[in-house]
Amino acid sequence: MDGSLFFLLIMAALLVFMFSRTRKQQKAQQQMQNSIGPGSEVMTTSGMFGTVVERTDEHVVIEIAPGLQTRWTPRAVARVVTPVAPVEDAPLSDADRAPDSLEGLDLTKRDGDTPGDGTTGGGPRA
Repeated sequence: MDGSLFFLLIMAALLVFMFSRTRKQQKAQQQMQNSIGPGSEVMTTSGMFGTVVERTDEHVVIEIAPGLQTRWTPRAVARVVTPVAPVEDAPLSDADRAPDSLEGLDLTKRDGDTPGDGTTGGGPRA
């Protein structure tokens, strides 16, 4: 009897933990959906990215391309996307640049360049 009571208490604690975690996730999702307004970049549950143009209680209008707007239910918005700042590349040095022409490059094929032909690595493979 003592073991079964302990088992029931552990099961009840796990259920309470699972339900409270689910409620927290639902509450966070609801707050995110309520905070969406014009200008927000969002991703829908189907993976479509766009910018919110208009928001009402019944629908959200998302611009997915310049001049192309679609209407969604607010529940279809999965998350707000934070735009990533573009990374500026460092200037290339002369060694990193591709040559403008092929003059001066040795483009002839050498015997040792072909993998598996037995001429590389000191002898044929066994």
